[in-house]
Amino acid sequence: THYYYRVVTGEDISDIAHFMTPPTADSEAPIRLVAMSDMQRDSGNPDVYRSLINDGVIAFLEDTVSDDLAEALNLVLIAGDLVDNGLVFDEWANDFFGPSENLMGSVPFFPVLGNHENNSPYYFEYFHLPENGDPLFEEHWWSTRYSNIVILGLNSNALFRLPDQLAWLDDALDTACGDDTVDFVFAQLHHPYHSELWVDGNTDYTGDVI
Repeated sequence: THYYYRVVTGEDISDIAHFMTPPTADSEAPIRLVAMSDMQRDSGNPDVYRSLINDGVIAFLEDTVSDDLAEALNLVLIAGDLVDNGLVFDEWANDFFGPSENLMGSVPFFPVLGNHENNSPYYFEYFHLPENGDPLFEEHWWSTRYSNIVILGLNSNALFRLPDQLAWLDDALDTACGDDTVDFVFAQLHHPYHSELWVDGNTDYTGDVI
């Protein structure tokens, strides 16, 4: 279903935008998603993220799928490090939301925390993620359905490498395996288990997840 909306804050009123609700779980409707991460601003290459969104993702979708971004793309997964320092307000406005505004108005973004977010309250204010993880750590790990897939968001940062998260993951996977309408499970988290590029980020906890 298409929903049209505009945002009003004070005397400022946005243009009219629209989005589409997810297909039902049993529909097995085809979906298209983008997975990305680590778009924090690099002072040596400050416009990479803006170019990726506008000249990469949007241009590709408009050329090959549809001019209607809400129909062309169902969701975006982000495996952490949205900004360089999550405690700095301006970085959210200028380095993350600004460059992605042409896509974000029509397509839902589902991020997880990287180390650069610094567990910032801004992250939890700006995103409303599923509240179906641990009640003590709401929105740190979560699960959502989209058509015939399950998406799991996990927190691999040092303070949250907890047995409770692994137990929750076991339960989430058991539930998915027992549901005949689930055909695929996608999981995202920030730290690698064995990486050639970011060796310092290698984390045994991610091995436990795998």
